Amino acid sequence: MAKRSSWIAMLVAGALIAPAASQAQLNLQQFGFGGSKAEPSANAANGTAQPSALNSLVQNYLGANQQVLAGQSGLASSMGMTGVASQAQSAAGMLANASGGSGATGALPSASVLSQLGGTQQTVSQSLMQAFAGGSAAPAAGSVNKQAFSDGLASLGKGVSQYAGLQSDLGAVSNTMSLSSLVQAGSNPATAQAATYIAQSAPGQLQSLVATLSQAVQYAKANGISVPGSATSALSAVR
Repeated sequence: MAKRSSWIAMLVAGALIAPAASQAQLNLQQFGFGGSKAEPSANAANGTAQPSALNSLVQNYLGANQQVLAGQSGLASSMGMTGVASQAQSAAGMLANASGGSGATGALPSASVLSQLGGTQQTVSQSLMQAFAGGSAAPAAGSVNKQAFSDGLASLGKGVSQYAGLQSDLGAVSNTMSLSSLVQAGSNPATAQAATYIAQSAPGQLQSLVATLSQAVQYAKANGISVPGSATSALSAVR
């Protein structure tokens, strides 16, 4: 628990310092992943992650993204940002199609699909944050569908919590960041590629999502919109 709190605290500190428009992939060693000091995982043998651990990482990442995209789409729709909402919905559809339907079963998306997904998710977050800050795309406060906004907040909060929970899955690959070593250990190459992408990208994506959720909550409070418990609990967990 102490390790998780430390990891998340550093993410939040970075989110408060770095502008959302300039988020970059983070060095996992900053968070205790991928370095020689990382603690061995119970699912690892001789420093090599087991295929089941990689599958768990990918599946949980997909579930977190489905939740996040639903929240982003809901927030954008509630503010009349139909183009931005459509971007999030398209990404969710791409993810579902690539993973055989639900994102929880079937074939796993390729690393290239996950990269497209991550890019779209960040673009949507940036658009939302500009609107929350009163940018040119911001709707009049009175035109926002408050219930839909609150529902979007609830979904985004759940997604952020799921992202934060990926630490245990990331720990399973902490000693095996080499794609070739994962394949040699018996992992499916596509799964290994996807897991490697996630391990490199998830911390930075969480940083951006925490900043988005924080601004969304501030916007809701400023405009008399109910803030659901899932949103406040997600932010409390990462502070």
